Amino acid sequence: MFVIFFVPAVLLILPKDFFDDGVAICLSRKLFDIECYACGLTRACMHLIHFDFESAFYYNMASFIVFPVIAWLWIKWFLMTIKEIKYYISKTSSDSDN
Repeated sequence: MFVIFFVPAVLLILPKDFFDDGVAICLSRKLFDIECYACGLTRACMHLIHFDFESAFYYNMASFIVFPVIAWLWIKWFLMTIKEIKYYISKTSSDSDN
């Protein structure tokens, strides 16, 4: 549960250019010196989180499809976790009443 809250909060707090510099960790770039379809996706999604659409498009245009899907899955996961917690709380309280 901690991860569900922690990761998005950290990504919102970090500056949009946090992942822009540094060494690429993509195996395709390391082994073959060729960019794959996902190269730049992390940087693009980070820029999308901060509403920097131009930079996101520059890093990877697929981020405009991938990021909303990931956000939707995260929200779905978050809501399912909340339901499970409510279920366990209600089940625990009803068991203690008996």
